[in-house]
Amino acid sequence: MGPGEQQSRVPQAAGTIFFSRTYDEALRLVMEAREYLLGPGRIAVRDLSSEGNFRYATESLRLTTRLTETMSWLMFQRAVLEGEISPEEAQADECHLQYQTTCLPDADEEELELLPAGLISLLERSEALYRRIDRLDKQAIASFRDS
Repeated sequence: MGPGEQQSRVPQAAGTIFFSRTYDEALRLVMEAREYLLGPGRIAVRDLSSEGNFRYATESLRLTTRLTETMSWLMFQRAVLEGEISPEEAQADECHLQYQTTCLPDADEEELELLPAGLISLLERSEALYRRIDRLDKQAIASFRDS
């Protein structure tokens, strides 16, 4: 292997490690959200006001949409890394984030205070992850266009 080959493999290896960590983080968050919504969340919602109950339903849907969209994007990226789809094929609309308006919050902090702490924690962490993926998606689109 020549020096040029070794240099080209280092960024790919770093990208693979970064991808694996992000994918694992997202998968853990999906599993945690599922456990929460089926267990403690189901119990906590019983004690909420009707306004709190409505906000819980809205924000839990936002949470699941956000996580679904994040996992979908990561699966497409994995397919590109593994050569299952080409970078060109990965430019199709369905390979990019599509529901930013739904996934990014429009609620103010006062409305979130109506929610159980477990859901608030999931919302905050999933939003941070989604914003990170959104930045990566925009960078990938710009990088593809510039190449």
